Amino acid sequence: MLKIYKALIRPHLEYGVQLWSPSPEHGNWSLILGIESVQRRFTRLIDGMGHLPYSERLGHLQLTTLAERHFRGDLIETFKAYRDINGLKHIFNFSKHRSNIISCLKTTNDISNDVRKLHRRFLTERIREIWNKLPTFVRESDSVNDFKCNLETFKSTCIRDGIHSVGYYWNVSYEVLSRIDTPTYLVNRSKQVEYLREHPFLAKKKYFNLRY
Repeated sequence: MLKIYKALIRPHLEYGVQLWSPSPEHGNWSLILGIESVQRRFTRLIDGMGHLPYSERLGHLQLTTLAERHFRGDLIETFKAYRDINGLKHIFNFSKHRSNIISCLKTTNDISNDVRKLHRRFLTERIREIWNKLPTFVRESDSVNDFKCNLETFKSTCIRDGIHSVGYYWNVSYEVLSRIDTPTYLVNRSKQVEYLREHPFLAKKKYFNLRY
């Protein structure tokens, strides 16, 4: 089931995310959680996973939230632009010395707040803080595959060493999961699972696979 999801379903949820992925901000969370619900539902169908909270299912299946995957996709495209692989380097404002992305938003007052808000949602702006947080060894990777490996190494090292900072791309997963696996939901979940075990038809209707 997991292979089917990765091969046939998840690619549709990630195609062209650089253009349409909603920014994690007020007003967009219902859309972000709606997209996430596709992965939540599918992981409930995998044997031995249906009774677990979403965060635990992700850990067992070695998955991340889709929101984090979208940021990862943004970073990969940004790296391609930085290395001038995809022909999009001209749309980014990279600094000359440290490969940081400099904001292209004008500071003058001749731009409306609505235009500024829209501009901040473009790839070149929404990825700026996250890209600038990456260490040099990640940004200066020799290839796309090396960048992916170094990105995962950086994330694993920070999590292992308990390093927390605003702007790391995986922080969005914490925000997503805090809205899904709420304390109230976790308290009531065991009761829900027991009820669905007693009513297998309802469990099937709600896409719960409660087999161990």
